[in-house]
Amino acid sequence: MKFISHLDMNRFFTRILRKSNLPIWYTEGFNPHPYITFAAPLSLGFESEYEIMDFRLTDDGFSLEKAAEILKTVVPEYIEIISLKEPVMKAGKIGFAGYELTFENKETAEKFYDFISSDSVIVSKKTKKGDVKVIDVADKIQDAIKNGEKISLVLPSGNENINPSVIVSAFNEKEGKDYYVSYLRTALYNEQKSLFS
Repeated sequence: MKFISHLDMNRFFTRILRKSNLPIWYTEGFNPHPYITFAAPLSLGFESEYEIMDFRLTDDGFSLEKAAEILKTVVPEYIEIISLKEPVMKAGKIGFAGYELTFENKETAEKFYDFISSDSVIVSKKTKKGDVKVIDVADKIQDAIKNGEKISLVLPSGNENINPSVIVSAFNEKEGKDYYVSYLRTALYNEQKSLFS
């Protein structure tokens, strides 16, 4: 699943919602389709255990628990529907994302932890216009925890976005090696670092 793009995931859930026969709100116009949106699109190659997708039911009295059970019957086994809830926060309020990075071994993870604990962590980041911007992200890396070959950290997400892969790329460049790392997004937080919901 981590190699399925965000656009394909949108198409996938559009089909899932149609298959469910839930009373979904459709867009108006020449080509009506279920209106869905993801709170923070996931990068290609990343796994996640905390994704939030918004869609709207036309029947306000329809039980969200029942809707969740219906969705669970139509999704494949590698997609898990955790729950359906009324939205509390708007996507624009996302401020941070939690990640778990798994390295090949403890030694590499320790080197990476030392790298991100430095006073200066210089990375190259592509802008929306395609330009490359060199920035210091040392003060943006938060809550870094080392546990064996795993490193958990919290990075800015939303209006300002730091992808952990750019930090790993800078680490690889410094080490002169191409270390394999697997990425798991574990949570989304608002600007006050409360769990986004």
